Amino acid sequence: MNFDYTAFIVFVVLITIFLIFKRKQITVQKLLYPLFYFVLYRTNFGLKWMDRISSKHRNLVKLFGYVCIGFGFVGLIVISLVILISMLKFFLAPKVTETGMALVLPGTTIPGVGYLSFFYFIISILVLAIVHEFAHGVVIRAHNIKVKSSGFAFLCMLLPIIPAAFVEPNEKEMAKRKSHVQYSILSAGPISNVLFAFIFLVLLIFVFVPIENRITEPIGFTFDTKEGYPASVIESGTLIDSFDGEKVTNYNSFFEKMGVCISVNETVYLGSGNKTYSLVTVAHPDNPSKGFIGVNRIRNKTEPKQGFETIFKIFTWFKGLFIWLWMLNISIGLINLLPVYITDGAKMLLIALQDSIKDKKKAIKIWGTINSLFVFLILVGIVTTYLKQFGLF
Repeated sequence: MNFDYTAFIVFVVLITIFLIFKRKQITVQKLLYPLFYFVLYRTNFGLKWMDRISSKHRNLVKLFGYVCIGFGFVGLIVISLVILISMLKFFLAPKVTETGMALVLPGTTIPGVGYLSFFYFIISILVLAIVHEFAHGVVIRAHNIKVKSSGFAFLCMLLPIIPAAFVEPNEKEMAKRKSHVQYSILSAGPISNVLFAFIFLVLLIFVFVPIENRITEPIGFTFDTKEGYPASVIESGTLIDSFDGEKVTNYNSFFEKMGVCISVNETVYLGSGNKTYSLVTVAHPDNPSKGFIGVNRIRNKTEPKQGFETIFKIFTWFKGLFIWLWMLNISIGLINLLPVYITDGAKMLLIALQDSIKDKKKAIKIWGTINSLFVFLILVGIVTTYLKQFGLF
């Protein structure tokens, strides 16, 4: 068992022990109890900062919340359509279609993003949780609604596995406010996550990329291979340093030929060190007239320049952290807009339905049906992902 799995197990055990000792100070929110549930540990963490910022910049904070409304509803629609389309494709061709849904836990590897270490996981989750809940709290206080408490939360699957944070407004007081005020409060959290994701992306592009170009040199490219195609004889991630007999330091020439002018039954030569692979193209599954060898997720490969080896290791660690901060902030920010009962998106949808449908019971029934649909789709998506990994589907 590697370090990240071990560290995560130790973390879960320690959190479980902590919650047992603090059981009189926690609240349980049941989802599919005892399989899925939230545990809330109330504190006053951050409340003074929320009061200070909201009172000093009240109008600016309110404006920020109102701007978030539009983005929030756009995000709700977009993520809902993404899930619906993804699962529709899966139901039409379940054997060959991936749902793209999985629990993001330490030890997870996402192609194009990288490996999620335990420390990346903890730091990223804490940052996005604090950003999310602090944004909620500041907008709540800007509208002079009382925040009863803040604190730490844990998503539990039998045991606590994912840390989070929360702020607890006076729900009765908040419900009395106009709909646009409630929308602004609810959308502030997820949109703040998306905003921070954009900031991390900008830093990656305009800070990390120039530094990487300064301390590294290109040595070739790698790709992932698809089973059943010519390139499957090459292990995914193998460094390719020559193409058709020519030395290459990036994927440009390979991408140009394979992406534009290659035809069926042509031979291409890929070199890795002293080994050369001779591959005959087959028909592309989406365009039979075009040649295909069965590769995807092509990426350039670099190595540190002489004298920069130590700096490169430190740089690589922080680059990986910022990639995961970007990835998790935008993904969890959008997922929080999905109508799934406890999310901000679900609460926004309920308010919108109650405002547009006179029959409140009918509005709640429609809301419940929509939420149940997405819960079902997500559960199917996650379960089938793991069944496929273990060869059970």
